[in-house]
Amino acid sequence: MPYLLRPDFERLGPPANSTLLVIGGCGGIGHAFGSIAARLGCKVIIMDLPDAISRRGETPGSRSIPVDLRDEGSIIEAFKLLAETDVTLNSIAVCSGYTKGHDHIATLDTDRFDDIISGNLRGPVLAIREARPLLADHASIVFLSTAIGQIGAPGYAGYGAAKAGLNAVTRILAAELAPGVRVNGVAPGAVDTAFIRGGYGDGAEETGAPARFDKEAYNARIPLGRMAVSDDIVGPILFLLSDAARYISGQVLHVNGGGFMRD
Repeated sequence: MPYLLRPDFERLGPPANSTLLVIGGCGGIGHAFGSIAARLGCKVIIMDLPDAISRRGETPGSRSIPVDLRDEGSIIEAFKLLAETDVTLNSIAVCSGYTKGHDHIATLDTDRFDDIISGNLRGPVLAIREARPLLADHASIVFLSTAIGQIGAPGYAGYGAAKAGLNAVTRILAAELAPGVRVNGVAPGAVDTAFIRGGYGDGAEETGAPARFDKEAYNARIPLGRMAVSDDIVGPILFLLSDAARYISGQVLHVNGGGFMRD
């Protein structure tokens, strides 16, 4: 067995000065995570939709590259631009994700279903395909999933199927890229961000009434008594990308205030 340096148990997150790519870095969770990682001394690269990058502005300590995960050409071009900088990626957090509201099977819109599958499953997989040549030895990847990928939530066939597929991809890539690269997932329940108000990429704000469901009814079902905020999800992502999690791969960590055990 090779000699292993002891992890830095006083640090949560990737090592300082390491390079971190945050795909979907302008959404609520992605922006919170990228901002904290930059403050911890990581070299942060943000990828997101051009409009989202324009609205969010530059995150201090980071740089941005536009990408549309629904468009294979856009993904290829984004990583071509990244490769031209001779960067080596130590960590990747795929924090992208969106849905288009409730879409029950009786009135399922095929174009909307395909769009959601493309952006939430196909796009992230293609992004990792393009990122793979840029990965450092002992790199780590985290996919942001959702409890809906495991729990039957009416009206979310496309989104739930896409994220369940992403959970499977997490395990598959953990096997394919081993032993040099670790791959894990974080699956939140509902998080109080623009996502529940229509999605940051579609112009929704971080505050206001939820567009998708009854917030009070949801909170009443959660053992910890409240909906998550972005910071509740940042810590688990930082941990899985840190050396303290160096023997964890192929896992999906559910972060939902105990809601998963209730359902």
